[in-house]
Formats: sequence, C-alpha cells, structure tokens
Amino acid sequence: MACNNGNGNRAYQKSCVRYFNNAPQLLAANSENVLTLAGAKVVNSGSSIHVEPQSYDTVKIGLYHLAADAVIAATAAGVLTLQWYMDGVALPCTLKRVTLPASGNAEIHTETDLELSGCCCCVNHTFTLVATTDSTAAGSVIELCTGLLKLA
Repeated sequence: MACNNGNGNRAYQKSCVRYFNNAPQLLAANSENVLTLAGAKVVNSGSSIHVEPQSYDTVKIGLYHLAADAVIAATAAGVLTLQWYMDGVALPCTLKRVTLPASGNAEIHTETDLELSGCCCCVNHTFTLVATTDSTAAGSVIELCTGLLKLA
C-alpha cells in the first residue's frame, strides 16, 4: 500500500484498532501459542493499521501504543507468559508473567509504546501476541482485548 494514495500524505494520520475475542483459545502445558486477535471489532479507524486474524500490521511511520488484556481460565497450575512480538522478535518490555491457579481465572495485562521510523512515510511491521506456558500450566484464553493506536 502506498503512503500517498492520491488523497494527500497520510503518514501522520491517527489510526486505532481494538478487538475483543471471547472464543476460547486452548493453552496446553509447555506450549507457545500465537493468539487470535481478531474477534468482535470495537474500533477500526484510519489507514495506518491493517488487521489479520493473528496480527496487527502497520503501514505508516509514527508513534504507536500497543496493549493486551487477557483472562485465562486455568485447568492446571503453573506459569504463563504473555508477550508482544514485532516481526517475530520479542518486545522485551511487554513480557508479563502470571502464576495460574490449579483452577479458576487469572488476568494478565501488557502494553508498550513504540516509535516506528523509516526512510519515507511507509513502514511495514507485523505485531503478534504470544502466550507461553511452562511444563505444568494449562487452560484457555477466554477473553482477549487487544489494540494498537497510532498516536502521531
């Protein structure tokens, strides 16, 4: 997608996507799971962010805010981590851990801000959210609310 589509330069246009997914996503013990972000659309505004089932893709340079909230229904105790990845590389400050109970729910939140730059107005990055369980933790993500906001 070109940055200038005939309607003027939109490199700095604000955009926002936020999706809520309450379709259960199974988390087996000792597994790494790329979560499905797309579900019910809350907001999808602007032209800087594209939504795929398991990713948010940026197409414009700028300052972005990335966030996720998950509710985990535990079926076995252990440690679960939730972390955002950009182009397959973990974003260190988004790593969050929660100790799951043997049964019951646990909540986990992660967020960060990123400045995406490039040599022109276009930049292509793919953001995925990964839930990883240790050798004993298991359950399901029963609620997932995620969003990417282009601030400037």
